[in-house]
Amino acid sequence: MKRLFLALTMLMLVTASLVFAQATPIPGLTRYTLANGLELYVLENHQVPLSRIQITFRCGALTQTPQTAGLFHLYEHMLFKGNARYATERDFSAAMTALGVSEWNGGTSSEYVTYYFTVPSDRTEQGLDFWAQAVRSPLFDEAEFAIEVDVVVNEINGYNNEPDWINSAAVDRALFPNFPWRRDVGGSEEILRAATVQNMRDIQTRYYIPNNGAIFVAGDVDPTEVLAMVERLYGDWQKGNDPWTPRMPAQATPFGPRPVYLVYPDESLPEGIANVDLRMRGPDVMDDPEATYAADVWGSLVASPNGQYRNNLMRNVAGMYHKNYISAYYYTQRDGGLVSFGTYFRTDATNNPLTAFAMQRYVPGVMAEVRRIVNEPNYFSAEESAVVKNIMEDGNILSLEKPEAFIESFSFWWAVATADYYFGYVPNMQQIEHADIAAFLQQYVLDNVAIVSIRANPADVEADLANLQAAGFTVVTTENAFWWRNR
Repeated sequence: MKRLFLALTMLMLVTASLVFAQATPIPGLTRYTLANGLELYVLENHQVPLSRIQITFRCGALTQTPQTAGLFHLYEHMLFKGNARYATERDFSAAMTALGVSEWNGGTSSEYVTYYFTVPSDRTEQGLDFWAQAVRSPLFDEAEFAIEVDVVVNEINGYNNEPDWINSAAVDRALFPNFPWRRDVGGSEEILRAATVQNMRDIQTRYYIPNNGAIFVAGDVDPTEVLAMVERLYGDWQKGNDPWTPRMPAQATPFGPRPVYLVYPDESLPEGIANVDLRMRGPDVMDDPEATYAADVWGSLVASPNGQYRNNLMRNVAGMYHKNYISAYYYTQRDGGLVSFGTYFRTDATNNPLTAFAMQRYVPGVMAEVRRIVNEPNYFSAEESAVVKNIMEDGNILSLEKPEAFIESFSFWWAVATADYYFGYVPNMQQIEHADIAAFLQQYVLDNVAIVSIRANPADVEADLANLQAAGFTVVTTENAFWWRNR
């Protein structure tokens, strides 16, 4: 028996030694990869005796079909309804209370699903065990499932009647015409009512697998101790087929074939104040990572409240509301990168009607300013560029002071890109020059097609309706905003 014990001990030591700490350029951050593909990131920060534990999976709206839109959000809800150890939602909540959880939640986005809480650091192992039970052995009780479908239906029906949601749905439908469901986290009541427990099991089998997930632990912890905990609790979790091989989704959302013009009569806006937004498909991070660095630097430069971009638009485009409401940015995604230009403006049927401002002033004004950026190497001074890059770098450094903030940011980048993209972000961003920004703007703005959308009070829309329709604008309603209606 003694020999057997020693042999087993040696086997355990050999097995443990197969997982090595991987160096990262982030101070205090250690990286591991288990044999089953599960990634583990541990950030040491001993300022307070707390531990943030988060588990994230690469899935969400991005991996949906027209038949499954909204089901990843439903799955997220069901994870809190019980598992093999905590059989009911009440048991689940009681266990978190016993752990001393101070902050918890789950979330479904277009490109990832995540769950997290913060516990006293001396309960880190119990916290890891809690999430192991939740993600590995959800019950999906039929009765609870039926109840939760009602809950989620009520939630999304509420969203689908909110002005922001309606307008965003219409813009996404136009911007991603071939696969609009890949941007729709909520889905529809019809799809949710047709969902089954088997759908949940299919999601679990395909996406809730160790080689499609990562655990993030940050706070008053020791990396080697956390690794031992994770190996014990997650090491025997069976690896699944890689959902991203071949490439998933099989075809990236393409660029729109032609411009689209939308106007949404929005009762939440006062008469005389309107919004116009100009959007294009931007670079997808896995296909054109170099362009994403240039896009981010450009977005930070044009965000300057006293920079040329805002000042020039205010001077050259009559009718603008205020320069602080001028926006331009790029949003990083795997399959939904976008570039956006927006502003609020004063409108009236006589002096500044909606159509005239949007099509004759704002859109030409934005394009003229973008061409100036492309053609003028000194549009942004060397000092401006250096300051912006340093601010971007400092933001990453400052996030390390708050483990929760760092994990929130880092897990996003892990999901939509990769950890290595994040690790190389600062040096790659620091190398961006005017030529890189110009190339990005030429390809993704000047040579691209746009969605132009206006939001205005119904009275202002009605006052200029004939001109809007003549210019090719479609009036957005709850009947045509959502891809799942009138397909």
